[in-house]
Amino acid sequence: MATKNLVLSQLTGKKTYTEIVFKQVWGKVETYQAAHPQQKIFMMAFGDTTQPLPPTVVRALVDAANRLGDPKTYTGYEDITGNSELRQAICANYYREKLGVELESAEVFISDGAQSATVNIQELFAPDNIVAIQNPAYPSFVEGTSLAGRFLVNLCCQEENNFVPKPPEQKVDLIYLCFPNNPTGTVATLEQLKAFVDYARNNQAVIIFDAVYNAFMTTPNIPRSIYEIEGAKECAIEIGSFSKMANFTGLRVGWCVIPNVLTINDTVPGELNHLWRTRNAIKFWGTTNVAQQGAIAVLSAAGQKECQEQVNYYLQNARLLRNGLEAKGLKCFGAIDSPFVWIETPQDLSSWEFFDKLLYSTGIVGVPGCVFGSGGEGYLRLSALGQRDEINAAVKILVDSLPEPEQWQC
Repeated sequence: MATKNLVLSQLTGKKTYTEIVFKQVWGKVETYQAAHPQQKIFMMAFGDTTQPLPPTVVRALVDAANRLGDPKTYTGYEDITGNSELRQAICANYYREKLGVELESAEVFISDGAQSATVNIQELFAPDNIVAIQNPAYPSFVEGTSLAGRFLVNLCCQEENNFVPKPPEQKVDLIYLCFPNNPTGTVATLEQLKAFVDYARNNQAVIIFDAVYNAFMTTPNIPRSIYEIEGAKECAIEIGSFSKMANFTGLRVGWCVIPNVLTINDTVPGELNHLWRTRNAIKFWGTTNVAQQGAIAVLSAAGQKECQEQVNYYLQNARLLRNGLEAKGLKCFGAIDSPFVWIETPQDLSSWEFFDKLLYSTGIVGVPGCVFGSGGEGYLRLSALGQRDEINAAVKILVDSLPEPEQWQC
């Protein structure tokens, strides 16, 4: 008799991030819109991009599609680890040229975005491994750990330390770190990341480093890659993505790096890399070849210039949004190295109370901080990945309609 996956079943019913956003957040918006049909709604809840693909990327995609339409140039399956030219470009044009980090192309695996890679990477490790995750955190880290049935340790992120946690006090096996951070928008210093690398090396733990937003970093002397920390290749896997830096949220191309020198208990150099290759051969037959051609174009000189212009566009959105909120006396984080603005709720309002009042006062829709974990209670996240005219209109309403902090009441 077939029986259901009880762990997966327990995650349903308004408990996952997707269900909360689409049922609770969107449900409140629909109810409000029904009662106030003339009110303009500003959707700033989703981390989805809005700008078009860069021209260099579009030309590469069209050319790739045309080649697939010609029997003389048609190609089928790629290498399951990813297009070799793309992996080489990630090593040369991204890591070496931009970050000063040396990698071998065999250490890079192309994925269908960061989401699947950050969750599925746990399949490399034994079921009894203990996982430490920032709190607040991107919910998929937590949900993926729960789905795997692993024990979870919270790494508390507090305002006093710029939402950067300290290494675990107890022994853990896997550590999720995300910088620039989603949802808080903050970054970690070299010294703070070195403390985690030292912990991982001393405890034979592995850091899973989400660097999806590093293209947005503007603060000087802050590491963009965990591999800028000495010894990190021996203890860290890094996840990257084209989604935000190149508007690939619909094309779905990302990567993960598993260095050959990364070892854990009972492994030899290169073994984890080989195990991930084996796992992909069983469960994943590669990212679409057309999309990978677009990613290659992203890493060209012209593509990088065009993508940086769009990253700057989103960052300006975020700064405009933060300035408008701060003009009303609200305390904000992010918007400097990230397209997210993390707002401290006024007058001790809960995250959901502030969500309601922001929606009712301005039509602006964010995500309550508590959705990202207990450490997010008392905050709200806004995404600035929208259109500039929408951001300007929202800021005007903020300035004109939002009460002063001392006027907010529960």
